[in-house]
Amino acid sequence: MWENPEPGLAEFRTNGWKLVLASGERGVRRGTARDEVRMLVCRDDLVASSTRFVLPGISLPDRVESFIRGDALHVNLANSQDHPIGIELVLTAIEADEQRLVVESQISLNTSLLESQPEVDLEVGSGHPGHPRWGSVDWKVLSSEPTAIWLHAADDLTSLGPSIATSLLCDGCDRRSLKTESIHDSGRVRFFGEFLEKGVIRRVRPWWVWSNGMISRKVADGISAQLLNRPLPLSS
Repeated sequence: MWENPEPGLAEFRTNGWKLVLASGERGVRRGTARDEVRMLVCRDDLVASSTRFVLPGISLPDRVESFIRGDALHVNLANSQDHPIGIELVLTAIEADEQRLVVESQISLNTSLLESQPEVDLEVGSGHPGHPRWGSVDWKVLSSEPTAIWLHAADDLTSLGPSIATSLLCDGCDRRSLKTESIHDSGRVRFFGEFLEKGVIRRVRPWWVWSNGMISRKVADGISAQLLNRPLPLSS
């Protein structure tokens, strides 16, 4: 279940998995940049996975609001006069057992600007998960169908020992907002980038899949079916 001890800092624990989310002035460790939202996923005997959400070239709002509603964590960095681009994240655990943790991350962008083209990058850190290097872990397309696309982060943590495998799943609706040209050898998965009208909310909801190792095609197909059969949130 989620715990939200203070704004911008939350933890989720179940079945041996621990997910820590840090945003705003809070960090997984002191010195974490505030212009990112970070997730650290841990499991005993495996090197942790460090990931982040970034809006390239955009300074995130200082004020962070976070709360738990039902089984979902809501994190809102609302736009303001000084920070006209706002982002809201809603994280919901879909599945968690000894082999994998599946979390939906609903990402919503909004702006008070008359003209803007904001983007959201999803990145996986390399090296030590507590002090990751960003932009050097490439995403690979595992499978691509009209209804869903599977991506896997090809990390380089083997020198530190067995590590948590990180994958991303997007349905056919979200892949329309996915910049496919950014996937190959770029170290990021990028969404959006088109004109965003003032007052309009643009939203995607990719699923993160953290596992003890590469998941089988049978398991991947089962997770894909869950995503495709999941109802859209009421706010969509």
